[in-house]
Amino acid sequence: MALALTLSSLRNVVRSSKSVLHGSWDYTKFIGRQFNSLTVGIIGYGRLGRMYAKYCKALGSKIIVYDPYVKVKNNYFTNNINFLFKKSDIVSLHVHLNKKNRNIINSKKLNLMKSNVLIINTSRGELINEKNLIKFLKKNPKAKFATDVVSNEILKRKSNLLIRMAKNNDQIIITPHIGGMTVEAQEYAYIGVARLLKNFLIN
Repeated sequence: MALALTLSSLRNVVRSSKSVLHGSWDYTKFIGRQFNSLTVGIIGYGRLGRMYAKYCKALGSKIIVYDPYVKVKNNYFTNNINFLFKKSDIVSLHVHLNKKNRNIINSKKLNLMKSNVLIINTSRGELINEKNLIKFLKKNPKAKFATDVVSNEILKRKSNLLIRMAKNNDQIIITPHIGGMTVEAQEYAYIGVARLLKNFLIN
């Protein structure tokens, strides 16, 4: 899902498709970027972070990884998250939410990023200070944000400021937390639950 959001943003898939439906056929408005010329900063190197890193490397990008809980010695890890923010064309979040990383993306961190950065979030909405992000996007019209999650998405989704902004702003792509919504993923989850229930009843 993170890769899908990344590609859709880099190649302006949503915007260009909407333009066709409105009668236009002008590709000059939708010039995109290529992976092999970009640096991707990946925050979190668990199962999903590793998968995303593998895909980005396969597409030719340079990657920078930050994860203080993982010990891996290679030439693309950094212990300095600010270095990642400064150097990355794309910043993608792959971490579990906790007290330490809530609002890990805030005005201070955003000000370190490139003015045309693409930020991807398929983890949790609360990792990002959305008010700070909105100010950053307004100030930097070439920056983009693509997410599968928003803060407090169950209880306060209708009043979410990012969703409101996205209705009239092409810098933002939001999907309704569909990261795990595939036929295969659902079957895997259901089978896993059934196996746990079976073992519980037997024992």
